[in-house]
Amino acid sequence: MKRFLHYLPVIVGILLFVLVIRMWKVSLSDTLDMLRHSDWRFLAAALSTYLAMVYIKGVRWSYLLKMQGAAYSVWNCFLIYMGTLYLGNVTPGRVGDFAKVFYLKKDLGFSMGRGMASVLVDRVFDLYLLLVLGGLGILVNPMPEDPASAKMVLAVKAFFVILVLITLLAFNKKIGGMLLKAAFQRLMKQEHRDKTERMYEEFHTGMAAFYKPSILVPVFLSVVSYLFFFWGCYMVAQSFGLGINVFYLSFCVSIVNIVSLLTLLGMGTRETALLILFGLVHLTPDQSITYSLLLLFVGVILFSLLGLLCFAVKPIQLDGLSGAKSDNLSSTT
Repeated sequence: MKRFLHYLPVIVGILLFVLVIRMWKVSLSDTLDMLRHSDWRFLAAALSTYLAMVYIKGVRWSYLLKMQGAAYSVWNCFLIYMGTLYLGNVTPGRVGDFAKVFYLKKDLGFSMGRGMASVLVDRVFDLYLLLVLGGLGILVNPMPEDPASAKMVLAVKAFFVILVLITLLAFNKKIGGMLLKAAFQRLMKQEHRDKTERMYEEFHTGMAAFYKPSILVPVFLSVVSYLFFFWGCYMVAQSFGLGINVFYLSFCVSIVNIVSLLTLLGMGTRETALLILFGLVHLTPDQSITYSLLLLFVGVILFSLLGLLCFAVKPIQLDGLSGAKSDNLSSTT
């Protein structure tokens, strides 16, 4: 049963992908034709901007660790970021992203709780910036005035409010205690779960370093990194002449990035979101699927291969991470 649940996101993603192709009556011949005529120079530019985005995130994470009193080079942070993005892409819900904690434990002697603090803050920046910048995109370029659009905007706003409330609760020591302990237990293997109480206390100790005005520096770096990301997504659109406003596209990919967490490699969920959102501005299903496949190729597959290379340069043994096959991973000094 556990093995079935492990592969459930993969199964759901494949079935959902097949279903949306049939429901929206996507022309595979037209889609393949657009893919064949895509300009690789725009795709190469998109890949470059994605790498720039991750490097800036490496600068941000290095700064967050400096706020915690630790010195960790930007290059190390970049390699780890790329490696854990690879791990995140091959694990449903991107649980692999939290492998950063194991690097901090090995290289800096951080406790699991203290390491989790910087990793979680880092992830919260990403989640909020996607929603905030994506929301600004939709405000700058409003959707057509129709009931479906109004309901979607309302749903996005409600989702954002819920995420803000959940995060505030998680950072409150008393109210969010049960939530964070449950998260720690979910991430750790069974034999390590008795340590979650101590990890939770260490987490809040580590969080104390971020309650200061200098946290605005990582906020600024987050904005810059996602401007690179959105521009890269626009380059993917330009590779096959997709006529879409960059601001509206920023809104779309923000939503896509969030819903893609639900299935492995975002299969099915990414296509569904793009078909709905692109349809609101009268783009065809063929164009939506073409963009989705190019985004998958450049932003997930190629990027994951580069991440795998970085992981090979700086590997880590993932002892204790739930679902991780650490026997196949090595640790280096």
